[in-house]
Order: sequence, then C-alpha cells, then structure tokens
Amino acid sequence: MKYIKYIDKNIAKQSGKTFAVTGATAGIGLALTKQLAYLDATVIMAVRNIDKANKVKEEILKEVPNAKLEILRYDQADFSSIEEFANKIKDRKIDCLVMNAAIFHPRNDKVTVDGYPLTIGTNYLGVYYLAHKLDSSFRNGKISRVVLTSSLVRVFGKTKHFEKYLTIVKNKPNRTYNVSKQMIYNFAGNLRIKYPNLEVILTHPGIAKTNIIKSDSTSFKWWFKVVGDRVIKTFANPAEKSSLCSLVSATKTGIEDINFIYPGGLLHYIGYPHVGFKKLDKIKNESLELVSAKIIGN
Repeated sequence: MKYIKYIDKNIAKQSGKTFAVTGATAGIGLALTKQLAYLDATVIMAVRNIDKANKVKEEILKEVPNAKLEILRYDQADFSSIEEFANKIKDRKIDCLVMNAAIFHPRNDKVTVDGYPLTIGTNYLGVYYLAHKLDSSFRNGKISRVVLTSSLVRVFGKTKHFEKYLTIVKNKPNRTYNVSKQMIYNFAGNLRIKYPNLEVILTHPGIAKTNIIKSDSTSFKWWFKVVGDRVIKTFANPAEKSSLCSLVSATKTGIEDINFIYPGGLLHYIGYPHVGFKKLDKIKNESLELVSAKIIGN
C-alpha cells in the first residue's frame, strides 16, 4: 500500500473505531477504505453493487489481512435504498461518516429512481436525504463526525437558482456537476448550524488519477475519454494520495469544525493535505436548506 510513511507519521491508529464510507469500491473511496483498514478501524463499505464490493473486499484482505470490513447496500440515487441504509446504521456508534459517493457527467436526461436530475439528485440531494434520515443519530451523538466531499470545480458552480438545478432535468452536465459540489459546500454550513455537537469537515481531493473520465456512466465522446484519461493520469495525484485528504478529515483530532481540507500543492490540484477554512454564506446556505427541505417534504 502506498503512502504508509505519511500515514504512520501523521495519523494515529484507529483501533476500536468505526467508519462508514460511501462509494467504497472505486477511486478515492476504495483507497480510503484500505487506509482505514490498515489503521485497524472497522469500515462499513456503503456500496451500490454487492458483488463488486465482495471482490474488492477480497483484494483489500490480500494487502491488509486483518482488515475489518462490512458491506451494506447503499444507492445514493435511490431514496428507498438510502432510507434502508440509514435504518441499519442509525443506532450504531459511528465515529465518522464519510460521504464520498458521487457521479460525474452522465447524460443530461438521466434521472434518479425518484425522478430528480441524476447528477444533482445523486451528488447533493441523496446526501441531504441521508442526513435527514440520520437526524436522531446526529443529535444523540451516535454519529460524531461527518466528512462531506466537495470538489475543486465547485467555485464554478455558484448559483442563486437552487430549485432550477434540483428539479429541471436537462441542464449542462459540466455546470450541473459544479453546482452539485457547490451545494455540498453550502450544506456543510447548514449541518454545522443544525447540529452544534456534530463535527462537520469539508474536503476535496484536488485532481485524482481515477477512472472518472473513461467510466461507462459518463456521456463524453470516446476520443475525449481517451485524451482526458491520459491527461489525468499524467498530471494528477494518484487516488491513494488524494484520498489522504479524506483520511485526515475523518481521523485527525484537533481539527476545527468547518475546516476545509484539500491538497496543498499547485493550485490545490495536487499535493499532501492542507487545512484551510470555509467561509459561511448564511443567505445562500439558508436558501438551499429551504428548497431542499421543501423537496424532501414533498
């Protein structure tokens, strides 16, 4: 496993602690799961595909023989799946819930199981719905920390028209992804205000070497997938390095709430974790909360 020296130097063992990681079978979620297992934590792998998760579990066990891994089904594009997952973990002691799962650049006519635009519905509304269903766990301290995964490109997703993106299916894919990650940024502030005793940490991985561009789920042309994948794999952080931002967010003590942890290198694209600060935009945060609550209520 890569970056063991960094982990051993900067992160304490997590024996006796339990972490839940959404999107744990690929990319940053997989790397984070492996790192937490190495640190002797119990990891709940929240995944869409159980068969794939079992294969991933076997691969992790080859590297980390004593890994304590549990698999639960979780589809962030399906409210019923989210509710089923929440019911299974809400009474358990979870030291940190890492909301990592996301989808990137699907066709702009795709929708979630419940009929919402797929990118926004998965990347933000599914996260919001899970938090809604874990309300009692946040209030009674069963879940003590939440890590929310935003993105470097969220700065291009600022908007006042939250309802448009949450309800209208055909928006531009790139813009929609950026907005979904800006919504996560705003949502961090809302969670912190709503649950004063909950530690809320925001992170982004910079640019990571994952299969996000060439995935079958994206709507890119074949030639763009080839070129984009090569560019990413030439200049970006390995997924195992980008996941260190999530690892620090999930495990480090002494981090102040609403800190923003991201790569400290060139333009925050690459590098080791750096602790910054998130500014709260009370007006936009409240606006997003009102629209989201209205949708969930309906």
